[in-house]
Amino acid sequence: MGPINKPGPVTIGQVPKWRDHRSTITTSTHRGNHHRMPKPYDTLSYNFANGSSCIDFFTTWRANTTISNCNAISLLVENSNAFFHTLSSAAGTSLILDTSCSANVTKCTTIMNDLAADLIKSANCGSDYENNNSVVKGLYRDLIAYEPMYSATCLTNPSTEDYCFVDAVSNSTAPDDYTVYLMPLGTPLTVGAVPTCNKCLKATMALFARWAKYDGQSLDTTYLPSAKIVNAHCGTGFAATNITVGSVVTAGAGLAAPLSNLGIVTAMALVLGATLTSLF
Repeated sequence: MGPINKPGPVTIGQVPKWRDHRSTITTSTHRGNHHRMPKPYDTLSYNFANGSSCIDFFTTWRANTTISNCNAISLLVENSNAFFHTLSSAAGTSLILDTSCSANVTKCTTIMNDLAADLIKSANCGSDYENNNSVVKGLYRDLIAYEPMYSATCLTNPSTEDYCFVDAVSNSTAPDDYTVYLMPLGTPLTVGAVPTCNKCLKATMALFARWAKYDGQSLDTTYLPSAKIVNAHCGTGFAATNITVGSVVTAGAGLAAPLSNLGIVTAMALVLGATLTSLF
């Protein structure tokens, strides 16, 4: 399935140092910060073969607070004009991540998976999905990418005391730091990419390697070619390549949540434990 076109990376200002509770690269547990969150598909023009049924489905789920309260970053990165413009503010981007990372990831993963399953039903947007409508295919992809995107964008960097994602969009000298976060959404790194070979990249690639094993995630096609590009730049073994992508088949072709059942803290410990030992 083809990715939705998105403007290139945005350079933002100096990363703020105003937040607390930082320790190691881990999943953020920040709370609070009530502010206006960007919404997905805020400039969507409906063009569905399934007509009113698919339009009604989009209208209904976008108005559903149970869904919107998850504040899924996977739905914003390529589908929100407001989010794109927020990337010009380090503080604003951090606030968005504070809100997104405070969601119950296990509950929200189930919500996103259920929505993905409903999306492709014939009574909703099934025919558009089968006809490769880019919006419908993209939404399905982004829904099942919820948890890997949550986990990656909620990692924090002990060196900068901020989210790795904020560091990535802040780095004007290495735009590929941001491009790394498009991998779960179907866009691999391109040959010649030069991301910064730091703790954040190593931890993020370790996380993506775990998710690439699951059939139905976009990472099952984007991870390995990207990992080889990272290793060409950062050195052999920086990113794991001795994995079998798509080897774990889950019910619903990618709709299962393999890490959620463990709880996010336990899951991240399993994924990043060995990496963190070598980083600090």
